[in-house]
Amino acid sequence: MNDHLSELFASASERIVTVRTADGQPLVRTKLLHAAAVAAAGVMIAPRVTAAAAIGALLKGVTVTVDQAGDEPAGA
Repeated sequence: MNDHLSELFASASERIVTVRTADGQPLVRTKLLHAAAVAAAGVMIAPRVTAAAAIGALLKGVTVTVDQAGDEPAGA
């Protein structure tokens, strides 16, 4: 597990996180490192708001994908 996480963070600047709505439209595209920093800050500063946002995203059917920077998303 530690090796997998180390590899993931080593290539974090090359990976893109895409948040898509239920119908497949991209909502947000950002680098993995930026998304991880925002998520960590959100959990530390306002854990209840972060949890409510996560539950809301689950109920709305939002999906999150992590792709390589050069890869075209499957839904495009």
